[in-house]
Amino acid sequence: MQAFFLKYIDVSTAWKAALFLGMVVYAINFSHGALAALPAALKQAFYTLLVSGFIVRLCENIINGIRPMVVAWPLAILVPSAVAVGLTYLMHSLKGTPEPLYSTLPTLLITPPAFAVWAWRSLNPVAK
Repeated sequence: MQAFFLKYIDVSTAWKAALFLGMVVYAINFSHGALAALPAALKQAFYTLLVSGFIVRLCENIINGIRPMVVAWPLAILVPSAVAVGLTYLMHSLKGTPEPLYSTLPTLLITPPAFAVWAWRSLNPVAK
């Protein structure tokens, strides 16, 4: 069970991403008051903890499992980025986040370059 879980979830990356994006969303929504910013930040952190580890593994599995590389590389960046941005916006739009679009913007800006680097690292064991 643990091997199956670790094949599809990167726990180490998940908690770091959750902490970082939770703090960013808190800062973005703080102008609406701490009582509005805190739930938005906690939603972001919880969501990121659950989903980001899966999305990172998705990137790795695409870059290592699809050939030719000219197809794998863009897919390893675009598919995980689209999943991350779409789910983040949906989560913030459902209820309670004062600035759902602005709260999604960090994910939109961070994910494509982050997945490009992650895909490269997945292909290069020396880079890890």
